[in-house]
Parts: sequence; structure tokens; C-alpha cells
Amino acid sequence: MKKLSILLLTALLAVSFAAAQAATDATAAPADATAAPADATAAPATAAPAANASAAAPSPALASDVFGTASSEHYVVLSELGQDRANALSRQLEALFGLYEGFFRYDLAGLKAKLNVREFKDKAGFDIYMNQIVGQSKDDFVYLHYPSPERSELLVFAKDEGDFSASLAHQGFVQFIKAFIPNPPLWIREGVAVCFESARWDDKAGKLDFPENLAWLETVKSLKDRSLLLPLDKLLAIGQDEARTELDVFYPQAWALTSFLLNSKERGYNRLLWDSVASLRKDASLEDNQNAVSKIMATWYGSDATEKAFAAYLADRKTFPELVATGVRKYADKAWAEATDAFVAAQSMNSASYVPEYYLGLIAYAQNQFDVADAHYKQALSLGCDPAITNYALGVNAYAQNRLDDAKGFLKVAKDAAPDRYGEKVDSLVAKIGK
Repeated sequence: MKKLSILLLTALLAVSFAAAQAATDATAAPADATAAPADATAAPATAAPAANASAAAPSPALASDVFGTASSEHYVVLSELGQDRANALSRQLEALFGLYEGFFRYDLAGLKAKLNVREFKDKAGFDIYMNQIVGQSKDDFVYLHYPSPERSELLVFAKDEGDFSASLAHQGFVQFIKAFIPNPPLWIREGVAVCFESARWDDKAGKLDFPENLAWLETVKSLKDRSLLLPLDKLLAIGQDEARTELDVFYPQAWALTSFLLNSKERGYNRLLWDSVASLRKDASLEDNQNAVSKIMATWYGSDATEKAFAAYLADRKTFPELVATGVRKYADKAWAEATDAFVAAQSMNSASYVPEYYLGLIAYAQNQFDVADAHYKQALSLGCDPAITNYALGVNAYAQNRLDDAKGFLKVAKDAAPDRYGEKVDSLVAKIGK
């Protein structure tokens, strides 16, 4: 009876949590999903140098007088943060290069010069340099592409690690692909670049982690539901000016089409991406490369069939809020395995959210896995879950384990944090515990 009465309490707890907590947290997209990198904001292309940019070569004095310099297999890195930083950044870039090359398998003999990267210690220095070179600045990293590869360079500046890694992986890929194919179709260049934004380098471990980037999934599904996605033919042939005008749709949809071709269960669509990449030519114009890709797609499936398969793929991919909603529903149905699968998937998509951890605690408690429940509740608390509701859950869990002193301690915290919500409940349970 004790377990049954407490299970009823936790069921009520789950319902209130679903309404008050999951709704707010689950609907929030990851922070970096709300804004595209700055050069894509200005134009979903690499930052185009001014008409006379080829005459405005970077100043050699800056490289030798201010910046630490590191030369690796594929990069020359200049960093205003010093020599150690230049060395570390070159290692990160080499790891990213390996990631890019693992996908595209270009003939490295076609790389006529090492890729140049220049890092400024702050945004102010970046702005000054950009204004000297192209007469304007940008909000984020920029790759300046010149006819001469020796003059082309990726410009970055110091900022928070997560944002830095995402921007570096994105613009680093733009630099990479344009070194081999100066005019790739815009959807390939930007869509693949967004996929790489999730890459994170651990310099101490010498390891690059590359989880799937789903930051734009919710946005794309919303665009689809409102019938705002571009027709496939238009996306494949979109030009610079049009992409700039349609940025809010083009950018996430380019990622989504790339994700579909990479992850579709139908192998023909996987092959379609690689055949499209293989069809690109270094000496071709943007229009010629776009036409080559469109021809391959028409030969394989046709635009209509591909568009339908793309729509089905999006419908099948679940967003964080959708996974949470599924998990809550399965929890209410006592379908513990399915609920666990949904919350684990949600957790992998957004590890900073406390919602999956809290519900995994409830699921573990319902299955008498009290130690597991305790760990999940404490992790939820560390991630910012409401102290009242979480400590109440911890108290109930400790009571079920007969850890009575611990139970009273957790319950007191819950009551103190929210006496209006937990005062009577805590008093009733403490009375059962006794002194």
C-alpha cells in the first residue's frame, strides 16, 4: 500500500510537471538555432570581396608583428592570441579538415596552397581588418575568397567556445569546399556546412566529436506545416540574391535537404548526394554546377518523387518537443520501455534540458529502480529543474527505500521552496515517517 499511495502522488506530480515545466522547456529551440552565421545573414554565400578586393591583399606586417603563426599539413594559422593558441587552432582545423575530407574524398593534389586562417583576439580587431579589406564588417566569421588561393583567408575572432566551434566548423567547410570547387551549388555548400556545426574538438584528448546536428529540425518542420518551404527545383537552382532574400527559408531547408540525403533509409537518396558532389567541376560556373546536380536528380527519381520522399522524411524525424510529448504520453500509459526510448532520444537531442532526466527518474521509480531514480532526479536538479518538485520527488524516492532521514531532508526543502504547493503533501508524508 505504501508503494501504491506514493505512486499515486508521483503520478500527480508528473501531470503537473508536464503542464508547468515540459511545455516551456520543450518548446525552446537550442540557442544557436535562432540565428544563422553572419555571412549567411548578409548572403548565404561566402562573404564576397568588393570589386577591387583582389588588389587588397592582407598586410604581411600584421602576420609577423602581432600574430602567433602555426603551419600544419593543410593550414597556415595566424592568431592574435599568441603562439600556443595558433598551434591549438591549427590542430582543431586539421581535425575538421579530416572530417570534411572523410565525406568528400577530394583529390588533395588539387589543393594548390595551404588554407589561411587569421584569428583576432576580439571582435573590434576583426571589424577594423574587415573594413580595411572589404569596406564592411560582419557579425560572425567570414571566409574571403580570392582568385588566388594564397590570398584567400578565413577570418575568426575569440568568443564563447560553443559558438566559436559552430562558426569555425561552418565557415571552415565553406573554405574547404571552395578550395576544390569555387562555385558549388548554394544548398550543398550551406546545407553541409550547417551539418558540420555540431562538431566539437577536445584539444586535450585530441578527439573530434561529431553528433548529428538537429538544431534546425523544429524550424524546418514548422515551415513545412505552413507550406513555406521552397519548391525543390527552386532550391536546387537558387542564386545568391534570391537566397539572400529567402534566407529564413533557404538556410534551414538547405540543411534539411542535406540531412535527408545523408540519412534517408532509401540508399538511392544517399547515393544521390555523393553523385551530386562528384558531378561538380572546379572550372564550372555556379549555374553549370547547379544544372549538373538537377540533371542527376531528374535522372534518379525526378523532382516530384524526391520532394515527396523529403516530406516523408521530415514527418518521420521527431523534434525535441515531439519526443517529450511522446514520452509523457507513454509514461501516462505505463509503457515504460517506449517512454524511456522517447526521453533518451530527447536527451540526446538536448542534453541541457532537465525534462528528460526528471521523467527518466519517474520511470525508474515506477519500476522500483530507486538508485537509478535518485541519480536522474539529482541530474535534473543540477540542470535547473524546479527545486520544489525535484526535492519532493527525491523525498518520495528516499521514503520508498526506507532512507527516512534523507526523505525528511528532501521533503523539508520542497516544502520550504513552495509551501503553497507542497506544504500539506509534505506534512502528510512526514507524519507517516514519524520522528
